[in-house]
Amino acid sequence: MKSPANSSPDGQRIATRGWLLSAPILLLALVPFVANHRAASRAGQTFTRDWAADLLNSVEPYGILITEGDNDTFPLWYAQEVEGVRRDVVVACSCLLETDWNVRDMIRRPIYPYDVAAGPAVYRSGEWRKPSGPPLQMTVAQADAIPAYIELQQPRIFTKDSIVATLKPGIISRGQLVVLQFIKDSFPDRPIYFSSRSTPDGLGLSAHILTQGLAQKLVMHTPVASRDTVNTPIGLVDLPRTRALWSTVYHAPAALVREGQWVDRASVGIPYHYVLVGYYLASALEQQGDKPEAERVLKQVQEMAQAAGLGRAQQGS
Repeated sequence: MKSPANSSPDGQRIATRGWLLSAPILLLALVPFVANHRAASRAGQTFTRDWAADLLNSVEPYGILITEGDNDTFPLWYAQEVEGVRRDVVVACSCLLETDWNVRDMIRRPIYPYDVAAGPAVYRSGEWRKPSGPPLQMTVAQADAIPAYIELQQPRIFTKDSIVATLKPGIISRGQLVVLQFIKDSFPDRPIYFSSRSTPDGLGLSAHILTQGLAQKLVMHTPVASRDTVNTPIGLVDLPRTRALWSTVYHAPAALVREGQWVDRASVGIPYHYVLVGYYLASALEQQGDKPEAERVLKQVQEMAQAAGLGRAQQGS
């Protein structure tokens, strides 16, 4: 049997020459890695993970959190599936709810128990009953039968107990229909939250929304302004809950200040959301006479705004 060509002296010389020719190219490819390693390194940067945990922990046990897209969904899945943070929360991305497979996943998703000891102290005084079924009370066949959209020729009223929402004429997408189905099937046994005000606004639910920290909670009765429910440009804010979350639960603000910069301008809305919530929290605390706490929160807001390249804390949404 003949030896392979590259085992001959000529073959070895060809192989060696090829390696020598390719080596400079390989070294050249390493230049960007070496040159940018320090600037691009994410070692020790925990803001995204901390933000995901903060948002999940803004939701009461066994809640459903309606998210909008990649930025406010994928980090939450990482926190849940890799680090085991708040797996009891159902994260439902409104974009993915447009697909049949994702709605099937909502029906098949296991019900994970809420870990009281690992959860925020703010929830330890409550009684949280584990749900007995999925957040959508329908079969897979019924879920598959949800249309891609419906067109309303005139306003339609959606009701669930004390919730009354007016759906405007136009297109109601499959994802929006599924969100309404969540409310029908699971609320109020499961708390329902939104990561952004735009989703409930599009469904006529804004009158039943109360801000608790980073999340917007759906509430049965229309909230009214009071000492504990503060009216702000970002809506009515649950002051005691938001204060407790900011002071004892949220870790991402300190992480961003520690990291000192925000390089992804496309997602700067994430730190900006903290800045808005923190600013109005500080304003409410000052109005109620708690100046030391207001100054502490405002200082952190200003440091976050500087780290994120937002300039000064903005006073509006």
